[in-house]
Amino acid sequence: MSLTAGDIRIVVTPSTDHAVAGQEIGVAADFTIAKGWHIYGQPLPANYTPTTIVFDSDCVAKQSFEYPDPDKVAFPQLGETLPVYAGNFRVKGKILARPGLKPGDYKLKGKLSFQECSEQICKIPQSVTFEIPFRIDPMASAAPKVPTGA
Repeated sequence: MSLTAGDIRIVVTPSTDHAVAGQEIGVAADFTIAKGWHIYGQPLPANYTPTTIVFDSDCVAKQSFEYPDPDKVAFPQLGETLPVYAGNFRVKGKILARPGLKPGDYKLKGKLSFQECSEQICKIPQSVTFEIPFRIDPMASAAPKVPTGA
């Protein structure tokens, strides 16, 4: 699933497009940020918006993401040094398909939040929603044992 917001392009890719309920799957988010722009990492002062990816809980029971270490950049006009991402980077994560989901087609829904800035300006913080088609497979059941040589 690919989305473009402002000067940023993000491709969110699960490691598979199907799973059984309760299965953990990997997720990668590849960011491409236009030259001259950056988005924020963590930790940040309260008046800034860090970059986050959050999946809705309707299909996802648990999630965790590992962000690369952001660059620490001094902004003399602000009198602050802030953690930023620029160029290309990848966020890796894991999501747990909610146990108890019935087999069928679903959408993995989520939200990407960030604040895009240049050396001169910061745009208002954005939250962009996304949906990824996903299928929950039936649980594999053990086949009954057939007696041999009876």
